[in-house]
Amino acid sequence: MTATPSYEPKIDVLFPAIGQAIPRDHGYSLYSAICHIVASVHGSKGIGIFPIRGSSAGNRLLHLTDRSAVRLRLPASVLSAVLPLAGKVIELEGHRVRLGVPNVAALVPAATLSSPIVIIKLAHASAETKVTPESFQAAAEKQLAEKKIVGQLVLQLSSSGDRAGKPRRRVIRVREQTHAGYAVIVQGLTVEESIQLQEEGLGGRRLMGCGLFLPVRE
Repeated sequence: MTATPSYEPKIDVLFPAIGQAIPRDHGYSLYSAICHIVASVHGSKGIGIFPIRGSSAGNRLLHLTDRSAVRLRLPASVLSAVLPLAGKVIELEGHRVRLGVPNVAALVPAATLSSPIVIIKLAHASAETKVTPESFQAAAEKQLAEKKIVGQLVLQLSSSGDRAGKPRRRVIRVREQTHAGYAVIVQGLTVEESIQLQEEGLGGRRLMGCGLFLPVRE
């Protein structure tokens, strides 16, 4: 009889990101840069790489701040494999970033979680223009139901610009292709559901910063 694999919790590893500015859309270039240093990250289904946070610099750039970090979510057993990233310099479309000494953090449950971008491949919709808020929300709610998560999914709204008050639509570039999604909030989660959603994510492209959730502080 084959033994059932034991459950392994995930953790977050944060490498301070030290530099000036980076492209706002850097998910694919960050993934590629990490894979050049840690080849085992390539194609991994158990690892997520968060977008680097920063302040808007205009011209599709982000200014790095003293809180900017490369954040990886991974099984605890994989921690040693990514430690060689510490002290390395990576390049994101010509912008150099040095990675500092990492901190390790456990996942913290919260009733409300948010993700800056979730991408779900919709059936019969290959072009990004066909991804509407209604079709996206229906697909996202279906995935939550399949996970047996009962929380309420809400699309975040844009607060300014021409799309103020409308669902916050986001697009990432992967080589020559673009993939569209939306910023998402999931509310009313139990402790177990919150940890599950943080560990499993939603949709695809988690190695490129999509479908990864963090707690919303009340």
